[in-house]
Amino acid sequence: MAHFLFLHGSWHGAWCWHKVLPRIQAAGHAATAIDLPGRGRAPAAAYAVSLARMVRAAEAALAPQGKTTVVVHSRNGIVASSLAERAPDRIARTIYLASFMLPDGKRVLDYLPNNRSSLLTGRVDVNRFALWDWLRPEAYRDALYADCSEDDIALARALLVREPLRPALTRLKLTDARYGRVPRAYIRLTQDHAGSVPLQDRVLNETSVDRVESIEASHSAYFSQPDALAATILKLARS
Repeated sequence: MAHFLFLHGSWHGAWCWHKVLPRIQAAGHAATAIDLPGRGRAPAAAYAVSLARMVRAAEAALAPQGKTTVVVHSRNGIVASSLAERAPDRIARTIYLASFMLPDGKRVLDYLPNNRSSLLTGRVDVNRFALWDWLRPEAYRDALYADCSEDDIALARALLVREPLRPALTRLKLTDARYGRVPRAYIRLTQDHAGSVPLQDRVLNETSVDRVESIEASHSAYFSQPDALAATILKLARS
């Protein structure tokens, strides 16, 4: 039995994995999703949430014995990468789902100005005093949930929250000796209008992985294609 830890992306929480977790568990594995600090059941003022604090929260959710496969979505690829640097011996593999898999010394902010094909561009409000950002609700459907059901979109509208901004401003500190020895795989979402296909291909060109799979889905494949996503995750975890 393998253990999986699922990390959500911007504005979301553990709830976004509610279709995927039971499918992983039905295959005989342990699966956990957590709210990163500042979201859901882990409330915190946005200005107090650093990348290091999010990494510590993720580390606390790793299996107490054995290794964990970490699955991460979107912007919080930076959390999974930093977690691999911090605890490489506790991670079996990191699986990035249309995610910011960035090299050492880079930060999320470095990639946003050139992500012109993303429908997030010009639709995210930033509060530089309280240090949060927020996707305008009129962008939800087109940017995040283009192929999702009305029920899924309604759930998201009820639960999305402001995203702490400090982690996106933080440059990663990754080493070959630690981060570099954790196997990495990537799942491309070919109809993604948020973490756009050009952005996904850019990060793949900058950081090596040993496996790449693609799913024809929007940014929120955990809603629209949970069967295909769970099967792909399990396939990559076995490789």
